[in-house]
Order: sequence, then structure tokens, then C-alpha cells
Amino acid sequence: MLIDTLDECIIDMNTVMELKTSSADSKNQAMANYKFKQMVSNLKVMTEEVYLAVQNSDFRPSAQTLTMLKRFVVICDNVVQDGAAVNATTDTIKEESKNLYSALQQEWAAYYEKATSSILSLLRIVDNILPDGRTTMYAVNKIQKASGWNHSIQNYNYLKQGLADGEKIIGELDLNDNPEVLDFLKLISEGNATVLNLTDEILAWIRQENLAGKMKICF
Repeated sequence: MLIDTLDECIIDMNTVMELKTSSADSKNQAMANYKFKQMVSNLKVMTEEVYLAVQNSDFRPSAQTLTMLKRFVVICDNVVQDGAAVNATTDTIKEESKNLYSALQQEWAAYYEKATSSILSLLRIVDNILPDGRTTMYAVNKIQKASGWNHSIQNYNYLKQGLADGEKIIGELDLNDNPEVLDFLKLISEGNATVLNLTDEILAWIRQENLAGKMKICF
């Protein structure tokens, strides 16, 4: 299981963090050990961040990313077994860590876009319908707090709350009983609405909501 794998990574990282700086064969060795511990500490934070993201959202890192995480654990364990770090190893960890972080950024960005683009666009559209748009913007702001990778658990909570608030706002417009209007708004939010979509029912709804002067025709 994904969560179990990440749990094992965190446990292994905790073990690696117990590595003590060598009584000092040399100043360079002590520095190499210190750099290694710092990198492991950063990697542990990154691993826990993945764990939090998985627990608090529908985000799932790719198999390739999980393989990278587990490979790091193996490298770090080998250093612990050797009892001291070497510059070549720390350089490898540093480079791989950059690659991992970049991969996580890209994968989170793809997930965030898929999970939020539709609801964000729809919320901005219905903001023009509601008499008080502040509630809508509160939901939008919550969702946007998690737009980038490397956030705290609070930001994932904001994401969940914002998505739930957005669905509630749309639900309270009673559009579920009027699916044609809801589909029309989704087309607008996606930039795909045309004059052909302006049925008699849609036009009647636009007049009812006094939206005629707020809508523009673009080519």
C-alpha cells in the first residue's frame, strides 16, 4: 500500500538521522557527515510532505517518484552501514533530491489543475450571479492556497474546505433541478459556450437572473 510504503520511508529516515558525526578522522569527514545529515533531514521532510498530501487529498505520486524515494532510503542506509559519509554520496543525494523535488512539483501541479480548474472557473462565473460574492471568493482563495507544492497540512485542509464550500455554493443555486443551465455555465467556464447554446430555457434564465448585461460575446 502507498501509505505503508511512505510510513516505511519515514521510519527509515528517522533511523538514518541517528547517524553521529565521526569522532573526526578529519575535518573533511566531519563536514561530509554533517552535510549528509542535513540532506537526510531535508529528504525526511519531503517524504513526510508526500505522506501528508496523500492523506489529505486525492494526490497520488507516480510509481517512478516512489521508486526514487525508496532508492534514497537504500543509499542512506548504506551510508549508515558504512558509518561515515563521503562527498560522492552526498553529491549524488543532493542531485537526486533536486530531481525528486522537481518531479513532485510537476505531479502536484498536474493533480491540482485537474482537481480544481473546473470548480474554480465555475465559481468565478457564479460569482456574477450571487448578490454577495464574498463567499465565493473565500472558497476560491482557500483552494488557491494549495496551488503549489511544498505546503503545510493546513493548506491541504484549506483545499478540502474550499472544494467543499464551492460545491455547496453551486448546490445552493438550485441548478441541480435545471441541468441545462448548469451545463451552460460549465461551457462558459471552459470557454466553449456558443450562441447555439442559448436555448429558450437558457435565455429565460438569463433574464430571470438579470444577467443579460453582464454577459459578453467573444469571437
